[in-house]
Amino acid sequence: MKFTSRIKLLFGILVVVAIVGALALYLNGIMSVAQSSKAQLAASSTTVGADYSGLVVKQNVEEGDKVKKGQVMFEIQSTQLNDDLTKGRVSAGSLSFAVDPQTNYIQLKANDDGVVEKINYRAGSYVPAGSIVASIDTVGSLYVVAHFHLTPNDYARINKLSNVTLRFPDNTVKTAKIFSISLVSNGDSVDTVVKATVKNADISDFRFAIGTPVDATLQLNQDNIFQGLVTWTQQLFKPLGR
Repeated sequence: MKFTSRIKLLFGILVVVAIVGALALYLNGIMSVAQSSKAQLAASSTTVGADYSGLVVKQNVEEGDKVKKGQVMFEIQSTQLNDDLTKGRVSAGSLSFAVDPQTNYIQLKANDDGVVEKINYRAGSYVPAGSIVASIDTVGSLYVVAHFHLTPNDYARINKLSNVTLRFPDNTVKTAKIFSISLVSNGDSVDTVVKATVKNADISDFRFAIGTPVDATLQLNQDNIFQGLVTWTQQLFKPLGR
């Protein structure tokens, strides 16, 4: 075989190898991701309330407002509490909530930094004893709840080290770190539910409300066969000396 023919043959082999490698990379990529059937934003929350019933005489916040830990959100006038304090049956220091020393009004304070999620009793409302007056989505707790339809083989290819990529309504993209993987029944099928903390997106300054739908893409662990092809292809074209 002539030298030029050998060169052409070698070049042809390299082209075929390159095509096979590219196809391996492509197939490995499309077979190693799963798209969510539904996904939405969520956050951990805390609540504020009191053991005494009374009338909400002052409301300092609205739903969606940012609050700081210790900030007075509501003041409640409680006849029963005022009577107990006046007659010495209880002391302000023994209560689980703050009391204004001048008026004996209950002061409900934010127990963490966050955003007011819901107000159940507004100014002028009567609050029964033990009721939740409001709830707060806490800072640093923004996460996504995503449902996936996975085959048994694909389910075996996920773990808490897998990545979740999120696309928001304004087309911005963020990554999320998985902290929970569970299974839930969905009619005749079973959904894989992934919860993942959204990186670099604090609830206190994030522009999308809790419950906002998002698109979630789950990165599965790569299949060994395809990973072998990928590794082999990468090593083939790796420059010498590296």
